[in-house]
Amino acid sequence: MLTFALFSLLLRPWPLVSTTDITHFWKAYDSVVTVTDTVAQDSFIQRLYLDQGSAGLKDISAIRHWTAARIRMSIDAHPAFWSSIRGKTLAIPEEAPRIRELMQRYRKLYPSFREPEVYFVIGYLGTGGTTTQTRVLIGSEIASGDSTVDAEGLNPVLQKFYKTNRGIPYLVAHELTHTQQQGGDMEDRRATNLLGFCLAEGMCDFMAERLLEKPLTQPYITYGLQHDRELWTLFKTQMHGRDISGWLYNMGSSVAVSDLGYYMGYAICKSYYERSADKQQALHDILTLPLEDTAFLDDFIRRSGYDHP
Repeated sequence: MLTFALFSLLLRPWPLVSTTDITHFWKAYDSVVTVTDTVAQDSFIQRLYLDQGSAGLKDISAIRHWTAARIRMSIDAHPAFWSSIRGKTLAIPEEAPRIRELMQRYRKLYPSFREPEVYFVIGYLGTGGTTTQTRVLIGSEIASGDSTVDAEGLNPVLQKFYKTNRGIPYLVAHELTHTQQQGGDMEDRRATNLLGFCLAEGMCDFMAERLLEKPLTQPYITYGLQHDRELWTLFKTQMHGRDISGWLYNMGSSVAVSDLGYYMGYAICKSYYERSADKQQALHDILTLPLEDTAFLDDFIRRSGYDHP
């Protein structure tokens, strides 16, 4: 038995990219839509999907408080969306070789890279992706969507996202770096300031650009490159506070371009990298930044030369 288990492990593609939860979700979905009784619908989702879940699905269910009832309510509320997204989620397994290539490239660039497991799950339109210290957890119904899905009636934030989504390889490339950070993807939960929050996100985009080997074209990157100095002038007056509302996770606000804090962190990291003679050491410095040591982060800006291009 032990020999067989070891043999099976050796045959498994590695790093792990799991899409089994997608299959289980649609099996549950096909049962849900055959009945109208909500108790029966919840039972299908619980038994056929959540109870069959991968380690990644169990993680994200605990982190985001997923329940069968919440998933059922989303299915009932947005039938046209779910019908339109099905084929896109079922095509995700085709991305697995590309994702493994991204991780192989990460290790070449940064030998200390800790390979996470990647899980594609389906929720109720609540998250496109998050991480733990060892796992990348992708919300497939968001990550695989684009301008062709039927987004009528969805949250305006999601409608906007689908119009500009850059695809699964970018999202995974971004999230990989969160697994290298202490605590994983902590968003606004770190004991740091605006600068620390923005560096945590910006270094993920900086590394994604290295991994994808092409310039990023997110709206905040395009706008940031065009308005770099005026953004920096404003940012440095606010970066020592904890208010992130004008810079991060503000896609639903009235601002013309959201998430400009991603650009600020990206630009600072890129400046540090470009000024460094030893590129591998520069990557190590960026990826091991003590994001809660605000004095160290101030010195990192100084050494990056970003304040004085």
